[in-house]
Amino acid sequence: MSEGSFHESVVAADRWSKVLALVVAIGVFLAVRELVGDVQFSSIVAATAGIGARLYVPYHASVRVPEPERRPLSEHPTAGNYHHGAAGLALIATSVVAVGVFEFGHGVVTAVGVGVICGSGAYLLCASALPTA
Repeated sequence: MSEGSFHESVVAADRWSKVLALVVAIGVFLAVRELVGDVQFSSIVAATAGIGARLYVPYHASVRVPEPERRPLSEHPTAGNYHHGAAGLALIATSVVAVGVFEFGHGVVTAVGVGVICGSGAYLLCASALPTA
């Protein structure tokens, strides 16, 4: 994010979200690998949770900026035109649901499929409930 166009707290949150996403991904990978014992599945879930954290942190910082000073994240040239907060929370929910389904004895494909379906619903719900930033 460019320094001049976005609030300082959003730019700082964008920088820190990269580090936080890495920490979340590593932590989730280690926890899920110990829980379920499948490295491939743990990698998928960890990547999804890390990307979710990466998307949500700058959104959260942007929402905290006072309305007159706020600039939508979607105006940034590298950011897509979607609800960043909803996408971040939906990806995290996808990871949690997938781990739960996998723990109940279903396979990787079933767990990921159910996680994606629930994550899609979570995105629609969060996009309508959360404020735009």
